[in-house]
Amino acid sequence: MRVRGPLVRWERSQHARCLRADRTIADGSNGSLAFRRFLSVYTILSRRSVRRHNAISARAFIAVRTDEVASLLP
Repeated sequence: MRVRGPLVRWERSQHARCLRADRTIADGSNGSLAFRRFLSVYTILSRRSVRRHNAISARAFIAVRTDEVASLLP
């Protein structure tokens, strides 16, 4: 998310555009597609993080299994 600093001036057209976008999303009238798109981004990110977590867990499990086998060797 981009945050405007104190030196950046708001123009009235930009402010009105932001308010209009917020209102349509709150209404659910024309903002449903934008809201769906917003949700899909977070869904993709969460799926990616789950896959990453699974890969790390699998590596840790393999490392533990390898240590168990290695400890049984003479």
